[in-house]
Amino acid sequence: MELKEARYILAIARHQSIGKAAESLYISQPSLSKYLKNLEERLGAPLFSRHENRYYPTYMGERYLHYAEQIVACGDEWMQEYEDSLLTALTIQLSVMSIMMGSTLIEPMLAPFHKRYPYVTLNIMEAVNFIAENSLETSSIDLTLYNIHEFPETMDYQILRSEEIVLVLHENHPLAAKAITRPGFRYPWLDLSLLKEENFILLYPDQNTGGIALDLFKEYNINPPVSLHTRNSSMSIHLAMDGVGAAFAPESYFHHENQYTGNRALCFSVGHKPALTTTIAAYRKNRYLPQHARDFLEMIREYCREK
Repeated sequence: MELKEARYILAIARHQSIGKAAESLYISQPSLSKYLKNLEERLGAPLFSRHENRYYPTYMGERYLHYAEQIVACGDEWMQEYEDSLLTALTIQLSVMSIMMGSTLIEPMLAPFHKRYPYVTLNIMEAVNFIAENSLETSSIDLTLYNIHEFPETMDYQILRSEEIVLVLHENHPLAAKAITRPGFRYPWLDLSLLKEENFILLYPDQNTGGIALDLFKEYNINPPVSLHTRNSSMSIHLAMDGVGAAFAPESYFHHENQYTGNRALCFSVGHKPALTTTIAAYRKNRYLPQHARDFLEMIREYCREK
């Protein structure tokens, strides 16, 4: 089994389509069809069954894919080590959970990183958690940075930081005066039950902050009205600044937005205990991580320690 052959068959299995697989491989559809036909004839058994224009692995195909994945993984690892030795025209495929994470965690590192590695290109993709994890599993991403509810079992990871999810209100909100100092909390603490009739701008539940917001509502047995759902953390913070409603955000996101908008909002701790989120950098298990990627990760960790 050759490396190219393994990549071709894996692409067909991943896309369940000769056309889409050929497009991802940058070859023509007839060429890939002929390649598969010749391979199956050589093996004396079909690797895929065809049903309604989709390709499904046969038992022989499943066994072939098992070994093809190992061959491609070894090939990718070899190429990364080879590129490390050349120190030229390298890339880091980086996935981050949100544009805000890119602004608060990645952007401050770009200038010093490019000064150290001027020949490395960073390709950054913003994606929600489950897309970021899937991209890692399909080998298209080197590193993914995101906030977690639970630590992943199928990936290696490093913890970057832990921070508080805060409640964001307009600076003149009448409930701000009811906040108190409470041991164990970083910011003035506000009883969330006081906001049971308040309009909220929430992130979606499949986003870490959105899921934590629903947990807090359940904890306080409240069901406040929601005026807007969005995937845009920056929008939710700005709407809270404008008095449209209350929002939740990681504290770093809040401080980043507030300093550029004239400090028009306040943030508060909520919950019976601090509502914390943990940011991790994850990568595929047992996969070789290039030196420039390891150095980039270490720079981010050092930045988080200083903050």
